[in-house]
Amino acid sequence: MDYKGKIFTGDEMKGQEFTGCQFTNCKFVGTNLRFTSFTKCVFHACDLSTVLFDMTSFVGCSFPETKLSNLSFSEVSVKNCNFSHAIMKYCVFEQRKSGMKNERKKLDLSHIVFDEADLTGAIFFLCDLHETSFRKANLENVVFEKCDLKGTSLVGVNIAGANFSDSKVENTVLDFGGFITFGNSKGFVLEQINTE
Repeated sequence: MDYKGKIFTGDEMKGQEFTGCQFTNCKFVGTNLRFTSFTKCVFHACDLSTVLFDMTSFVGCSFPETKLSNLSFSEVSVKNCNFSHAIMKYCVFEQRKSGMKNERKKLDLSHIVFDEADLTGAIFFLCDLHETSFRKANLENVVFEKCDLKGTSLVGVNIAGANFSDSKVENTVLDFGGFITFGNSKGFVLEQINTE
């Protein structure tokens, strides 16, 4: 089913399953997505920045030019999704153990695509991000705490002010500019050698 320019509010989507749907220029205003699942759906230029996630799942979905800013993904399951070109400023990616508000478990975001997404100020806590792609994304002031970034692509990203506290960065791919920015953030200075 295709939805164009629709405004979703309240509980109208609560507990429903959406498969193969196309949402274009839709607004989700305080929409309760408790027990709502989306499979192979496309959200194009939508605004989900005020939704209420609670046991919500996205499988094989894409979010081009969609606003998802200021959201907590602690009650969301995300599998094989593409967040390329999404606006996800100040989001929090973490998973809490069932019934435990203070205990967290690893959030699996492996193989997710965040290419050219704006993730300014986002927090990734205890996330499995191995082989995730962040190509050309804005990761300014992003915090990766206790994350697995093995084989992750950070090519062409803005990582100014990014923090990789206690994260695994084995075979994590940076381009030259990112390597310099990361080095500078750790106090390293690149000295130009005079060969004359």
